[in-house]
Amino acid sequence: MQLPKRLKQYRLDAGLSQEDLARRIFVTRQTISNWERGKTYPDIQSLLLLSEQLDVTIDELVKGDISIIRERVERDRGTLYRLGAGMLAGLLAFTVSMAWLMWQQNHGWGMVQCVPTMVLAGVFGAGAMCCALAAEHIKKKNDLVTYQEISDFLDGKKADSEETRTGWAYEHPQLANAIKFAAAALIGLIVFELINAAMSHF
Repeated sequence: MQLPKRLKQYRLDAGLSQEDLARRIFVTRQTISNWERGKTYPDIQSLLLLSEQLDVTIDELVKGDISIIRERVERDRGTLYRLGAGMLAGLLAFTVSMAWLMWQQNHGWGMVQCVPTMVLAGVFGAGAMCCALAAEHIKKKNDLVTYQEISDFLDGKKADSEETRTGWAYEHPQLANAIKFAAAALIGLIVFELINAAMSHF
């Protein structure tokens, strides 16, 4: 990425310390340091403030990074789609396994005979959870939301970027994730009850 060294150079050219620049764009000095060391990448709102304070355009700040940003967005988007599909498949398989386990128990199968089904249900459930956690890890580690915002902004989609950052789910990520898991569990429970009801007739 080219932004770290460009940001530092533009800051020095403007005669500003990290603390001065941080105060002007309402972030901490450590945040500026992280940007200049390439540890994190500024979001679109921060880039707008930086361009204003340093008297440069956003294109000048991210020049050389645009192709990398778009490549990462496309790569990570594909990975997230696959993880999402894996999570849904895992939840469905877990639900079916649990319904099959209930059927076995209701028809007098012994504990030893039910163990394989229990193991499968555990594997499917753990797999779904791993997919969900991996997706969250990718989004946070790779600054996917930030990169998507920048890519959208450069494509003239500024309104979409602002909506992404100011949305309820963005402001309350942990609660949003909890609601997603609860919704998935509720759907799984409904499917489980439907399958169990259907199998009870056999």
